[in-house]
Amino acid sequence: MRHFRDEAGVDWKVFLTARGSDAVSREHSLPEAFREGWLVFESQREKRRLAPIPANWESLSDQALAALCTRAVTQTARLKAAEGKPAAADPLRPKLQEAEQQLDKTLAEVCETPSASRLDTGQLIRVEESLALAAEAAKEAVSIRRKIRADSDRTESPRPGPASAGDAAERGEGRP
Repeated sequence: MRHFRDEAGVDWKVFLTARGSDAVSREHSLPEAFREGWLVFESQREKRRLAPIPANWESLSDQALAALCTRAVTQTARLKAAEGKPAAADPLRPKLQEAEQQLDKTLAEVCETPSASRLDTGQLIRVEESLALAAEAAKEAVSIRRKIRADSDRTESPRPGPASAGDAAERGEGRP
């Protein structure tokens, strides 16, 4: 993974989605250019993909990466129909984005690691620590997503009138 700042002052991270990864394994649904993998350019506000993967992209200058970024195709944000309202309207979104970015970062670090058999003990400890960070970030993201969903469900379908016996049973109240 690389980080750079473009001429407009936007901070980007760039990483490889390689052939053999889960995303690339769905070859039948990918455009031809993306079937061998692609580079992902990601900022706070957008994500772009570039294929084919340029040779030696890891060693290119920040200026060269910025030039590649301008050639990359912008990915459009996909809203889930069930959410029904723009993502930015929810006050929990920034926390969710932060947790997801931490998860992306730690997973990318681990995925760049050579095979475990070639790591020394110190490097293996670093992998373990990174995976623990990823697990915590994933738990936080799941928790926030559930909270957003619960808040959304609550605002979309308020219960009119008094609670029924069926509602009490769903909550575990009433008869055993």
